Amino acid sequence: MHQETINGIVTLVALGAGSQWIAWRLRIPSILVLLAAGFIAGPVTGFFEPDEVLGSLVFPFVSLAAAVVLFEGGLTASWEEIKGVATPVRRLIVLGIPITWAILSAAGHYLLGLRAELALLLGAILVVTGPTVIGPLLRHARPRGSVGSVLKLEGIINDPIGAILAVLVFQGIRAEEIERAFTVVSAGILRAALLSVLLGLVAAYLFVRFRERDVLPEFLHNAVVLPCVLVVYAVANQIQEESGLLAVTVMGIALASQRRVSMEQSLEFTEHVRILLISTLFILLTARMDLGDVTGLPVATLAFVAVVIFVARPASVFLSTVRSGVTVRERIFLGAMAPRGVVAAAVSSLFALELVESGYEEASILMPVTFAVIALTVLTSGLSAVPLLKGLGLAQKTPQGVLIVGADRVGRTIAQALAQHGLRGLLVDSDPGKVEEARDLGLEVVKGEVLSRRVLRSLDLDGIGHLVAVTPNDDVNTLAAAHFQRLFGAANVHQIQPSSQRGRPMPGYASELTARTFAGGATLGKLQALAKSGASVTVTPVEETPTLERMREQLGADAVPLFAVSDDGELSFIQTDSPLPSAAKLVVLAPP
Repeated sequence: MHQETINGIVTLVALGAGSQWIAWRLRIPSILVLLAAGFIAGPVTGFFEPDEVLGSLVFPFVSLAAAVVLFEGGLTASWEEIKGVATPVRRLIVLGIPITWAILSAAGHYLLGLRAELALLLGAILVVTGPTVIGPLLRHARPRGSVGSVLKLEGIINDPIGAILAVLVFQGIRAEEIERAFTVVSAGILRAALLSVLLGLVAAYLFVRFRERDVLPEFLHNAVVLPCVLVVYAVANQIQEESGLLAVTVMGIALASQRRVSMEQSLEFTEHVRILLISTLFILLTARMDLGDVTGLPVATLAFVAVVIFVARPASVFLSTVRSGVTVRERIFLGAMAPRGVVAAAVSSLFALELVESGYEEASILMPVTFAVIALTVLTSGLSAVPLLKGLGLAQKTPQGVLIVGADRVGRTIAQALAQHGLRGLLVDSDPGKVEEARDLGLEVVKGEVLSRRVLRSLDLDGIGHLVAVTPNDDVNTLAAAHFQRLFGAANVHQIQPSSQRGRPMPGYASELTARTFAGGATLGKLQALAKSGASVTVTPVEETPTLERMREQLGADAVPLFAVSDDGELSFIQTDSPLPSAAKLVVLAPP
């Protein structure tokens, strides 16, 4: 018996990881592969049966996993980000949710033939979007401007609110009397909102105080954060059902907004946990579906999904964002993007089971209809996002700009060379003299320590996708590289090889702490000497200098390759042993 349970859990985890990998290889939304894998493993083949593996623990696991996912979503937001798009996000929540609820409830009643109370419940379940699907979509599509933040924050906030609304409607259905149902819903919303905000803020404050007082050793930070989240979720739910989701979301946003302790480690940890949880959740819930319920769906289900995509979402966006500062093009994009995620799947699964047991036979279609909405909204959003962004002029190109740490002669030379090729170079330096010299040359520069909170918050990284650290202080270079590797990716972060006073390379840090070298492995001392001697920036086609040896034969033994630019404008830096990219121009600092 125990071995069967172990086999089932291993199957669940393996299906989730395998589906994520397949989705990555095929470059399609992972949720589509997860839904297909769960459907094939469960209803179609009967290979994996969640109720036999986990028994009565299925829904407690789903609830706790959803809490962790929403906490991680809150942790990726901050009050500063919310303030920047507060008006449209607030309106999408306060006005957009009721509009969506009303339209979908009417569609459920008139198209699917559901009785009024079940139609209201289905509409409440489907008002949510959620970070589980919005996050991967935004990373893939890369919208320009604030529209991505609006979409992300809407999903983070409306997920727990939508779950609470669905729970309260469910309780109203069980209350039977209309007046009592209205009282249950209205009182529950007020109680859940106040409780969740208060509990989430208090939990975040206590966690920060414990961190500040060193009550928690560093190696326990990640081990403690998840139990704290689950405790907050359980306590809030004990007082008001499903208010725990909003409480942990508020806790995550509060922790992301404070500046007293760093949450980078916890964020990275919860991101990894989130991927595993989302994978297992979708397969678990899809595998529980009954094949007969799916095949027995009315033909009108497609019409209902069409209302979700083409009527409810555009109407809620356009009506709620009037005079909100959102442009017409941004409203069109927002109106086309509303994929449903794991919260809708979990809530519909739970309520369908309980309502059927209570005598509401019609409720059996809640789960398959919800999963049909999830699959088709994810499919349409995933396929249309990039073409729509390009057509609306909101697509952000792969960022090729460079954040240059150090505004001395070497940094300024690199920035000027980038500018000559239409690429953005943003200099950061704490030396007022160097900053002034850069400004005199018309270069974009920020004064301050690159890792100070003030500078990190104020940096405009729009269009920046690389980092080059060239300060004389190798400690600063290494710390800057380590910090920005998470943002830009290790392949796009570079630091100069340091030199001793005699010009020989200094022993460096452990390889896992440092970034890639660039400039063909040249040291800082060599670059400084070249720049001081009046070296010029030269551009040569790679076809003429296919190797570093050939380049030095033509331009001098001391010539240093700064970077290469391909015909389509893609930037790459040259390491000591890296091959030169084909069909590109090589930008070289050549001796006079």
